[in-house]
Amino acid sequence: MSFTSHVRKGLNRCLIDDSLHGEPLYFHISEVGPGQRSHPAHQHDGTEAIYVMAGEATLEIEDEKIVLRVGESATFEPQRLHGLVNNGTTPNRYMVIIARPPA
Repeated sequence: MSFTSHVRKGLNRCLIDDSLHGEPLYFHISEVGPGQRSHPAHQHDGTEAIYVMAGEATLEIEDEKIVLRVGESATFEPQRLHGLVNNGTTPNRYMVIIARPPA
């Protein structure tokens, strides 16, 4: 079995089995300061999950807002316009996991 090393935000090392023929599961770790937004609302293919490791995050999916705290997660269809904002008073650290559709 062979692996290829990939660079991912927040990870020291990310190895992907070469027999997978692509990257069916993508993840990274981000940190957002208080009052900050990770990036503008966006859409993409696949299935997405967010897991909060520190602080608090507000997941915005279209007109809905869901507060996630440490140890909580949400899985959703990322084809819907979505984004993440830190409405807390401490840094928010979270993992994003995206299952990509088969190529």
